[in-house]
Amino acid sequence: MAHSLITIFLLFLITPLDLSMAKHCAFSSRYTVHIINKLRSHSPNLKIHCASKDDDLGYHTLSINQDFNWSFCESIFSRTLFFCHFWWGSKEKAFDVFNDAHTCIKGSGNINILTVCKWEVRSDGFYLEEYSSKNDTYYMYHYLEWS
Repeated sequence: MAHSLITIFLLFLITPLDLSMAKHCAFSSRYTVHIINKLRSHSPNLKIHCASKDDDLGYHTLSINQDFNWSFCESIFSRTLFFCHFWWGSKEKAFDVFNDAHTCIKGSGNINILTVCKWEVRSDGFYLEEYSSKNDTYYMYHYLEWS
């Protein structure tokens, strides 16, 4: 009887009481990826398709300064990967936008002390927000060219 009560109590503790609690990550951090269209005014819209192995986020058309974003719980073994395919006029590019909980992208540089990966798409390429521990500031790092 005591064992059953303990089991029921533990289940009650880990079961969300309300749907907003289900948005919290139980064993890992919650990350958010932002893709922001920072292309020139009057240029063609940016088209994107983002996905992971488990989640297809669909195709989206972003106007100037529009932000497409999503949140997720990092897998327990830090193996979450999201990629995006980008089209802008005659240009296109596909690459991983999240594959590392510490830097957003493996080998990209400085540790991300937040759980946000912010990308800006510009006419000269793709920029990832990084943290400078020297200045205690964030800056946009030119990560990739369009070509």
